Amino acid sequence: MKKFKIILFLFLFATVLYAQDHFFILVDVSKSVRQSELNDAKQAINEILTGAPLSKAFIAHGSQQDLALFRIKAGDKIGIARFGSLSTTLAINPQLTTIQNIDADLSTAINSISWTPTDNQTYLTLAKAKISEFAKRNNISRYRLCLISDNVNDDFGPNGLPNYPDDYTRNLVESYNTSTNPIREAGFTRLKFDKTSLFTISFSPSVDITGYTLPGGTTTTIVDNPAISINSPKGTKNSPVLLKSETLNLNWTCSHCPEGIRYSVRISQEGGKFRENKTNLTSNRLSINLPNGQFSITVSSSNVTGVSSDTTFISVNEGGYGWLLVLSTLLAGAGGGYYFWDKKRREKIENVFENQPDIFDTNTRPINNTTHNSEYF
Repeated sequence: MKKFKIILFLFLFATVLYAQDHFFILVDVSKSVRQSELNDAKQAINEILTGAPLSKAFIAHGSQQDLALFRIKAGDKIGIARFGSLSTTLAINPQLTTIQNIDADLSTAINSISWTPTDNQTYLTLAKAKISEFAKRNNISRYRLCLISDNVNDDFGPNGLPNYPDDYTRNLVESYNTSTNPIREAGFTRLKFDKTSLFTISFSPSVDITGYTLPGGTTTTIVDNPAISINSPKGTKNSPVLLKSETLNLNWTCSHCPEGIRYSVRISQEGGKFRENKTNLTSNRLSINLPNGQFSITVSSSNVTGVSSDTTFISVNEGGYGWLLVLSTLLAGAGGGYYFWDKKRREKIENVFENQPDIFDTNTRPINNTTHNSEYF
């Protein structure tokens, strides 16, 4: 009995640990990566983490059974971050999203960053080191890792020369996963979309950093200008995003923004009267119903100066069902009008027949008492 209790305790303990598993996703936004590749990767991530069949990606290294190791469930925590140039990669500080409603929370996590190539370099090793640093500082000893990249490593900057801002950052990279400071990765399963491309989604089911020690010293903070970036829907004035539903689901991110920032969303209908201005929003998403038409939508900061705003353009067309309602109304009106017209017509006919004499009634006076028919002509 005692042995059974011990086994049960270990099982429950292991279950709790698994329920609190951490999953980090690193997205390469250097310009050597194409936007179409990141769009495909975004879709594949959602499929892999939810256990859905792969629509475009294929397994380049590993097996189909490996994918089950990356499926998320309620209780898991997901952090996602962009990497590329030095300033982008040094800014890695993912916000952990606890998965409760898998579809909704996963969508929130995936769309919490901008999947747009913007940078000129790829600090690949530094990105992995920054995630290990984040995990170590937050008492996370093991985590699952997903790396989305074309694997073009520019860790040493222009002309192959080191340009790290301080010794701490240099040591963070150079000591990462060395014999004196090991990080145990449980192998990678790799997915591709094109056999000839370097663009890959790499998954590790376990990264163990229990033997990893952060380097000493302090780091120099590189502060970029805070900027809001609309993730979806993202359209231009000449090419607005077409929505076939009245419901607009807008989401955005704010890079290098201070804590406590609040947002304003201004919606203006072009050539129409619809105007909406939402202020002091704490969330980075908004859902609102719009009429048919074209709109410009601008997201800006409500309470912090110096934050760059972003604008998107959409066109709302609910799919052409409105004419059915108009036609139904016209038909109903026409049908009602015909009914009352026909009713009055019948009443008149009946009244005419009621006032006519019965030719078969012997008490009825003759219609004409003349003996000739001249009055008929």
